[in-house]
Amino acid sequence: MANLFGWKDILRPIRDGYRHLFPTPDTGPTPEERHRQRELDRLKGFTYFDTANTPLLPRRRAQTKHVSKADVLLVHDYAGNYHDYESVQLPGVTKKLYICEYLQHVDTFIYFSHKLVCVPPPTWTNTLHRNGVKALGTLLIEPQTKDSGRVLEHVTSAEGMTFPLVNKLVFIAQHYGFDGYLINVEKPFPSDVWDPKVLESFLSQLKCELGEAKQLVWYDALTTSNKVSYQNALNTSNITFAKACGSLLTNYCWTEADAESSKQLALRNDISLCKVFFGIDVWAQNTTTLSHPRVTYPEKGGGGTNTGVAVAKLTTLGLSAGIFAPAWSFEHFPNHEREVERAIWEGEKLPSDLTCTCGDCPSRHQANAEYAISKHAQEFAAGSENFFYTDSSPAFGRRSDGKKDLSGRSLHAQLGQQSILPQPKRVANDSITLTHFLDDTTIEPTLVIEATTISPPADPRIKQSDPWLYLPLYNLNMPLTRKLQLRSSLRKPAFPTALEIEVYIKIHGDYQILPTTQIRNGLFIDTILSGQQGTSAHVIEELGVRARGIATIKGPARVLWISSIGITPVSKHQVWQNASITNVHTIHRGATETQQLRLRWSYEDATSTTAAQGMPQSDITGLVSYFHIKIDERDLGRAYALEHVISPDIVTKVGDPEVIVEIMGVGFDGRKVVEWNGIMRRHECEEGYEWVGEEGEAGV
Repeated sequence: MANLFGWKDILRPIRDGYRHLFPTPDTGPTPEERHRQRELDRLKGFTYFDTANTPLLPRRRAQTKHVSKADVLLVHDYAGNYHDYESVQLPGVTKKLYICEYLQHVDTFIYFSHKLVCVPPPTWTNTLHRNGVKALGTLLIEPQTKDSGRVLEHVTSAEGMTFPLVNKLVFIAQHYGFDGYLINVEKPFPSDVWDPKVLESFLSQLKCELGEAKQLVWYDALTTSNKVSYQNALNTSNITFAKACGSLLTNYCWTEADAESSKQLALRNDISLCKVFFGIDVWAQNTTTLSHPRVTYPEKGGGGTNTGVAVAKLTTLGLSAGIFAPAWSFEHFPNHEREVERAIWEGEKLPSDLTCTCGDCPSRHQANAEYAISKHAQEFAAGSENFFYTDSSPAFGRRSDGKKDLSGRSLHAQLGQQSILPQPKRVANDSITLTHFLDDTTIEPTLVIEATTISPPADPRIKQSDPWLYLPLYNLNMPLTRKLQLRSSLRKPAFPTALEIEVYIKIHGDYQILPTTQIRNGLFIDTILSGQQGTSAHVIEELGVRARGIATIKGPARVLWISSIGITPVSKHQVWQNASITNVHTIHRGATETQQLRLRWSYEDATSTTAAQGMPQSDITGLVSYFHIKIDERDLGRAYALEHVISPDIVTKVGDPEVIVEIMGVGFDGRKVVEWNGIMRRHECEEGYEWVGEEGEAGV
């Protein structure tokens, strides 16, 4: 039989079986197209000019009796990235796009795009930091990258090697406010500059200069022999670079044997197991060609709706998971994005009418509730040990009056505003079901608690013997070693209801009901929480609501609206009493078609005491989390910096030589820190015109 086949016929199956070990050809944009896109990115305000101001919240692991679970790293590669909805300017959108609703289960988030140095947009970094998630950029060397050998350029002295690129990479991370890099080298270095010890020194210096608070992750591509050969494991071919970086992300074609051998090698070399991330390719569940198969753990059916199977396996081994392309559901299921994402993370059922381009969707993509990612991924507590705040802001918003914005769209993106989200929960007993959702149509965003009556009793009156149904909203881990103040704004329905609902916290296993005070616009909670001084025996473990009774006879009913919840250290002084905004003016950025007008101002405060009190503090905006901007009563949204883009639409609409500008600084705990109200007058300048603010009214 052998003589019936040519040698190509015999070798082709072998080649195809190993095709996934080789890098796929570059199908991205040309260098000229990338250059044009970068210029457009400048105008949209992705990076280059904009910085992230929100400090990384130091999270603790959630209070749980369960065994330790796998840390999760996300590699966010979403259709090339740098999308309009990631802009700082509240762009209008036609539908809600990927935001990741499960940040309580994410340790590190890597923003990936096909650029040499990929900087996370400040909207992502601000939201990730607010939720305690590290935001990493990417240093990517691809087959088409020119002059890649310059990465290893260095100066040798008595102190060792010094790499100019290290200084640039460190400056970029510090300036834009993100937390480190994924190092992905997909191309061998030129032989005349290659030396594995030089690359090791480069990585070691970069890690050292970034500092202990930052993170560096080596991707399993280039080996110590200067070959791009995915090992799918920690082994002798990549351990040198992994140790220099401090973390390793393997390729996604690993087996259980690869993971076990990696674990043993890490233990022998004092590498923390939680720093060894095994790649999981979400796209591997899709239909692929024989020439370009995609394989991930488990080999049959891995990825997609079975992504949690790999996370569960890594949990049993004490290793970590690196999930490639978590926005898969938004690319592959354009009409059921969130339903599929919730199936992957929460174990929810898939829609019965689900279709995709694979052609065999019902059999290929099946729900797997037992292996939902959230069941096997490490959970982190919301907030820090001394601070928690949420204003219920979603990543997408609508105008409450039903009107459209200047672009003609009623829905807009506000990715950088996304607050700490409640954990996804639906609870029920024999009488009622409780659930929640974020309402993005109100003037002030709210977390809505919704109740549905299952079986109305013959007597609807509430009895003391009726059982309470508890709905946890946030898992916390806040030791009461000092006094903490809990404040919350909420309201109940105006109409009478036979449902009793209360807000609670759980301390050391005991539920405590929070007393409310009636105010003009609803209800307010303001209470001091304290435990035994000098001990951590009393810990705030949970915050939620409980209810009993019936809501309505038919259909769900909204029974509670929560605008904000904050838990902060008790302060004897107003630390923001010396805050001020000055020097309000406009500036021009860029040139020709990429020129933009920006509102700019100076800000000062006395921040010396905030760190000691456990409150967040920004290197850029001090006590202020964001500035709310209005021009002639037009809402420009929030600025997480000391300047804000004025869109061409606003410039066109505001044609008057004088405009009224309002700038209000809001603290990390939601309180107003400072405001400036004044008139800005238009003056001619070289760029055409500018506005300069007159002395306005500023104060707390």
